[in-house]
Amino acid sequence: MTLKLTKYKDINEFYKRVYPFLIKKEAENNLPLGLLNSIKSGSRYNNPLLVSAENEDGSIKGAFIMTPPHNLVSVLQINDNEYSTIAQELNTLLSEEGIEVPGFVSEKVSAEKLTQAWCNLKGCEHEIGMDQRIYKLDHVNEIEIPEGKLIQPDERHLTLLSDWIKCFTVETGVRPLTESEALERAEDMIANENYLYFWETDGKPVSMARGGRWTDNGITVNFVYTPKPFRKKGYASAVVAGLSSKLLEEYKFCTLYTDLENPTSNKIYMDIGYVPVCDSLMVNIK
Repeated sequence: MTLKLTKYKDINEFYKRVYPFLIKKEAENNLPLGLLNSIKSGSRYNNPLLVSAENEDGSIKGAFIMTPPHNLVSVLQINDNEYSTIAQELNTLLSEEGIEVPGFVSEKVSAEKLTQAWCNLKGCEHEIGMDQRIYKLDHVNEIEIPEGKLIQPDERHLTLLSDWIKCFTVETGVRPLTESEALERAEDMIANENYLYFWETDGKPVSMARGGRWTDNGITVNFVYTPKPFRKKGYASAVVAGLSSKLLEEYKFCTLYTDLENPTSNKIYMDIGYVPVCDSLMVNIK
């Protein structure tokens, strides 16, 4: 069958077409599913790129979602020989729209094949932005927790949260934020985030984590950050375990992404009870 790409302007129409395809692997597809829910709710992301990959019979074989300036998120269930066709179709569609792709985020094998097809077509180069692993948790193990407690930040913590957001974006290799962008993000998170928590010890915040990007049954833990002076003291474990326990009161499972080049964080999450689901790649196009 011949694959064709269809661009959608109506999020509700796109949602109806691709959500049943994505939800079959809910934990693995937590990123595109969470993005779809955020876009559909109108809470974030203006002018997203929404594209489906379909067979001639109308069956969905893939989906692309991009929220500029971030990388293009892709989920593809196609044969190896179809990646070149997808790359050609995608290039034609994006060229017509005047859209540049900064990179891809996808399941690892699919990301490698799509990147190879794309760079062969475009004559471009690429680099690995992050070698990732997706984890899933449905219960929290009993672990040793340092003294302290979970708190939700408020206006008193605005400057601190803004600084931590800036440091987090630098350390994780995503697009660095300016001071004003980080401050704006911190203001929004304090005002609108229900699942943003600090671990506080001796009256001082020492680590943070956030729950976001919900799906039908799950929610993603992200923005896990501990400043260097407070690392290796168990604070990250404490905030992630505490937040995960709270999230499991409302959701059946939690998911998170890790950087495979950071064995410490991967061990922390597995000790808490997170189980590997699949590997993912963030690829930057040069």
